[in-house]
Amino acid sequence: MRALWHTAMRAREVRRRLRRRRNATTLTASGFGGKLTLQGNRLKIRKGGVFGLVAAVLGFEGGFTERTLRVDQISAIEVDKPILFFRYLRISYPGAPQMTGHDSRDVMAENAILMSLLDNRPFYRIIARIEGLMEVNR
Repeated sequence: MRALWHTAMRAREVRRRLRRRRNATTLTASGFGGKLTLQGNRLKIRKGGVFGLVAAVLGFEGGFTERTLRVDQISAIEVDKPILFFRYLRISYPGAPQMTGHDSRDVMAENAILMSLLDNRPFYRIIARIEGLMEVNR
């Protein structure tokens, strides 16, 4: 009975350590137009947030989308000029929508996310981590 209890406690400790390690390698940034999550070599782009809700109410497409990319698929990450007060992040990869030159259309693309108005440090941390991973893969 005692051996069974020790085995269960050890398994619980292993799960706790794995969870901590997974959380330590995960970066998340939330903005006005969605959320970016970088876990290992995968980037998840979730469009939505306040901007997605407003876009859905007004009848625009592209307000809520989700896309997962491997870092080696990404060819460029750009922080583009502001729309009103918000900067937006564009992630280029094969098959991504091309830039049209119209800010309102470019922000609605599946590869663009409106950043926060106040604090964009988490976005820049994700950009730095992706650029570091891209250098390692070259």
